[in-house]
Amino acid sequence: MLAVIAVPDFAEEDAAWIAVIRRAHDPQYESVPAHVTLVFPFESADPDWFAGHVASVAAVTAPLQAAFDRLARIENPHQPKYRFLNVLLADAASTETLNALYKALGGKGEYEPHVTLTRFGAVFSAKALERQMGSLGRPVQGRIAALEILDISHGAIRRGAALPLMG
Repeated sequence: MLAVIAVPDFAEEDAAWIAVIRRAHDPQYESVPAHVTLVFPFESADPDWFAGHVASVAAVTAPLQAAFDRLARIENPHQPKYRFLNVLLADAASTETLNALYKALGGKGEYEPHVTLTRFGAVFSAKALERQMGSLGRPVQGRIAALEILDISHGAIRRGAALPLMG
């Protein structure tokens, strides 16, 4: 299965607390950094074509600033084992920009740009952490300058080369 992510470059202070939360509660912490998923895992009939498509989108897309202004809990339809996620949701301007990138990459349907902080199998665990974390107090800013293709096979995640945003 293939997926596409963008890894925001967060300020050191924000990157530190995000890493602490993820290390404690995200089973993918060691495999992939905090990221925005732009193409959710899918089976590709032509991985080479898909890689070329992602590269062509990256070539015409300028690096962008993204702000995540609130914490939320959402359900994860893409990974049933970890159905409940605690996330940072993008603000309105960032949502618009990330939505455009999602669509350029071929995304269809509902999309809510976010950075996953934690993954839980039970909603009560996600709700408990949500209460503990409280609110952000200020937006978390990140610069997105590249896309990455992930190859996911038998639960293992292999990260591809970063494709710089060049537009």
